[in-house]
Amino acid sequence: MHVNHVNHAAHPHGMFARPVGKPGSAAQRILILSRHDYRTKRRASVHFIAEALAAQGHHVDFLSIGFSRLSRKRGDSRLFLEDRANRWETVDGVNSFLWRSPWHAVDVGPRFIRQRLGPVYDLWSRLSCRALDDAARQASIIFVESGTAPMFLARLRRIAPRARIVYRAADLLPTVGVHPHVQKVLERDAAMIDLIVAVARPMLPHFAAFHDRAVFLSHGVDRRRLSASSPNPYRRSGNVVTAGSMLFDAQIIATAAEHFPRLDFHLIGTPGGTFPSNVHLHAEMPFAQTLPYLQHADIGVAPYRPGPGTEYLVDSSLKLLQFGALGLPAVCPAFAAGDHALRFGYAPDDRDSIIAAFEGALAADPRPLPVPDWSEVAERLVEIALG
Repeated sequence: MHVNHVNHAAHPHGMFARPVGKPGSAAQRILILSRHDYRTKRRASVHFIAEALAAQGHHVDFLSIGFSRLSRKRGDSRLFLEDRANRWETVDGVNSFLWRSPWHAVDVGPRFIRQRLGPVYDLWSRLSCRALDDAARQASIIFVESGTAPMFLARLRRIAPRARIVYRAADLLPTVGVHPHVQKVLERDAAMIDLIVAVARPMLPHFAAFHDRAVFLSHGVDRRRLSASSPNPYRRSGNVVTAGSMLFDAQIIATAAEHFPRLDFHLIGTPGGTFPSNVHLHAEMPFAQTLPYLQHADIGVAPYRPGPGTEYLVDSSLKLLQFGALGLPAVCPAFAAGDHALRFGYAPDDRDSIIAAFEGALAADPRPLPVPDWSEVAERLVEIALG
């Protein structure tokens, strides 16, 4: 199946402009290659997709890469799994494997050293991992997540010549600071990829060389969990919430908290900073524990720092989609607001603009917005992967 990405980019949910695939379609053997591990507290989009695929009867192998003794010095969120590394463990029907290699490529050091790290990434991608090779050999679909996983494209194609290899661009590599050599390898090994799935329409021009092999498929939400009742974790009304550390701009929070002392700002799993007393820092927690903070908040905030390519967050921001599905007015930089209802954009360096965005959110009429369920996203993902 060939899909023109321009046609689908016009629809707010991308590939959902067409009907979702039939439930109960043939079960596939699927390998997901990612730096994420399925068992970590923080839930990225790939976690929800893996869970939905397993629930639909597919055999899902989720293999996490980029972990070694070097990870101990970098505060890796997967350290709690170190003693369980290099063996399969099934959670929620997802077969999870953390590959602890003797070493792995790490993008650190002065610029002149970083510029010479390309061969190190190449060597790392060739290290022995029987679990990876066996899972790839048996897979009918291989999802390669954005990050450092593109380093393994040639290896995967060699081992699994008949598998459908799908590169799922949850982020643009330069935007999230992945070493430039990985981007070069992604471009070099483009012929190894059967399909590019971008989670945001502004990403598509970055994959123009793939022509009709690049499509937009939006994120989803877990409607069942979002609609479930939960206890209110707040002591009083007037609560602003955010979760996650990606491109976190602490100054936005500090500015708003100072101007709105009657509001409480709850930051979950974010970097620290210097804040007024009405800002409350919470450690990273599982999504099930984070959810009540979202459900009972008055405003959601996605304080992204601007940077190269960050305009794609208008579609790809998972927290903004969750805020919308909950009917939660959201404050975010203008580049992530777009024309979405219930999003109030600001200019990051303009204090008056930041204050105006929060005032707009406070005056908004909360109402849930239509967002696809992860089960629909997973079904559609398999359908377009198989062509």
